[in-house]
This record gives sequence, structure tokens and C-alpha cells, in this order.
Amino acid sequence: MAQIGENKEDLRPFMDARVLWPPDMPDDMLEDAVKIAKEATTTYEIETQGQEVAKFIKQRFDDKWLPYWHVIVGKGFGCHCTHEARRFIYFYIGKHAFMIYKLGF
Repeated sequence: MAQIGENKEDLRPFMDARVLWPPDMPDDMLEDAVKIAKEATTTYEIETQGQEVAKFIKQRFDDKWLPYWHVIVGKGFGCHCTHEARRFIYFYIGKHAFMIYKLGF
């Protein structure tokens, strides 16, 4: 079974990130996700403050796009989640993956 991002055709460059394509998120949210993640990684040291990076992104998304967003940041994690339609993005900045989604009820 292939993993996300294992096949290079799955990822496309977007604003200095590599985004799982096609994204399940409107363009304005997608742009925010990458911008906020880049800001978080310049504010915090991702290797030692990964939890702070995730918290920073979550707070920004909750404030702008209404709660309740979930953020996972790291280098080697598995995931399976349910999310609202058009509220999921998975991308890489450098060697770190970012998964941002809004929980569907």
C-alpha cells in the first residue's frame, strides 16, 4: 500500500511547500495554511518545539476560520481521520509534514 507523498506525482509545489494534490481545501485556506506554517517554523524551532508549531497553526486557524481545527506536524507519522468536506490539507515544508483538518461531525 502506498503512503501519502510516497509517489512524487502526489505532491506539487505551492508557495515553497509540496502539497498533496489535489488539496481538499479552498485556495484562500490553502494559502493561509502554508503561510502560517512557514511563520510558525520561523518563530519556533520545529525539531524541539514541534508542539508549539502545531499550537501556533491551530490557534491561527481557529481564529480566522472558526474552531475546531486539528494540526499534526512531524517527520514520520501515520494517520486516518474523518474531516469536514473542503477542510483538509497535507503538505511538506522541507522534511517536515503538516496535516491540518477540521473535524467533521
